[in-house]
Amino acid sequence: MSAQTIWIGSYSSPENEGLFRCCFNPVTGFAAGPAYHGLLNPSYLLEHPVHPVLYTVEETDEGAVCAWREENGRLTLTGRILTGGASPCHLSLSFDGKWLNCANYMGGSVACIRLDEKGIPVERTDLVKHHGKGPDEQRQEMAHAHCVYPYHGQIGVCDLGEDRIYLYENQNGQLRETACLRTKPGSGPRHLADHAKYSACLYCVSELTGDVAVWRETSPGCFDLQQELNTLPDGYSGENTAAAIRFTEDGRWLLVSHRGADGIAVMPVRSDGTLGEPVWSPCVRGPRDFLICGSTVLIGSQRDDEVRAYILEAGRLSDSGFRIGVRDPVCIQKALR
Repeated sequence: MSAQTIWIGSYSSPENEGLFRCCFNPVTGFAAGPAYHGLLNPSYLLEHPVHPVLYTVEETDEGAVCAWREENGRLTLTGRILTGGASPCHLSLSFDGKWLNCANYMGGSVACIRLDEKGIPVERTDLVKHHGKGPDEQRQEMAHAHCVYPYHGQIGVCDLGEDRIYLYENQNGQLRETACLRTKPGSGPRHLADHAKYSACLYCVSELTGDVAVWRETSPGCFDLQQELNTLPDGYSGENTAAAIRFTEDGRWLLVSHRGADGIAVMPVRSDGTLGEPVWSPCVRGPRDFLICGSTVLIGSQRDDEVRAYILEAGRLSDSGFRIGVRDPVCIQKALR
C-alpha cells in the first residue's frame, strides 16, 4: 500500500484536541498532522465522497451532527443540526450522497437528515424511535441504536438494547421499515458489515456476547440465519465488549475487535460467504476501532492513548512497531482528500 492519510476521532471537550489528522506509511510509519480543538466528543467521523465536508457527531445528551471544512490545516464549522436524540454514535450517507443517517444510542432512535447541494445538513426529515429492551438489565434497559450501515440502498440499524437488526429504506426523507431480524437474546448487536462478492450476506457482531452472525437474504426483506460463532479466545471468561467488524480489502478475511480480551479475531471467508474458525491475535488495550489499509491494520488503543500498526499475514496479526500517540482514539477513518 502507499501512504494513507487518516482521521482519528476521540472523546473531548472543545478546549482539548479532539480530532486528529495524520499519515501512515508502511515503510516509515506514522507522521503526525494537525490536531483540532473546538469539537465536543467527535466519537464518530464520516467524510463526504464528493463534497469537501467532514461530518462529526457530538456524543452528548443533546446530540448533534456537525459539518466541517478542512483547508490548509484549519477547520471551519459550516453546519450543525440536532439529531433528535442523545449520544449519537454512528453515521452513514445514502447512495446518492443527499441524505445523512445517524444512530442515537440513548433512547434508541434513527435520524434522517437532508443535505443541501454542498453537503451541508439543513433539515432533519425523520426520526424513528425504537421502544424495546433485552434481558441484560444493565445494558439493555431500553433501546440503543448503535449503527446505521448502508446496505443495498437501505440502511441496516443494529439495536443493542432490543436484540434486533432493522432495515429501512429512504422514501424522500422518510424511513420505512423493510425488515426486522431478531438476534439471540442478550447478544446486543452492535455493528454490521457486508461483502462485495457475497452480496446477499449480512454480517453482524454482537457486543455483549462476542458472537458474529451471518444472515443471508433469500428474497427481498427475508433473511435466514446461516451461521453464528463466538469469536472470543478459547477459555476466556472475563468481561468483554466486542466493537468493530471489517473485511480486508481483498475480501479474504473478516476481523472483529474485542475490548476486555484485548485482541482481534480473524476469520477466513469461505466460498459460500460463511466464515471459518476464528484465529485470535492479542493487540492493544481497549481496541474500539481499527482501519484496514492493505495488509496493515491500524488499531486504536483507547486505554493507552495511541494507534498501533499491525501486519496481517496468513490470518494472524504481528506488531510492526509503528505507533503514534493519540488521546482516546475511538474512530479511525481514511481521509478521502
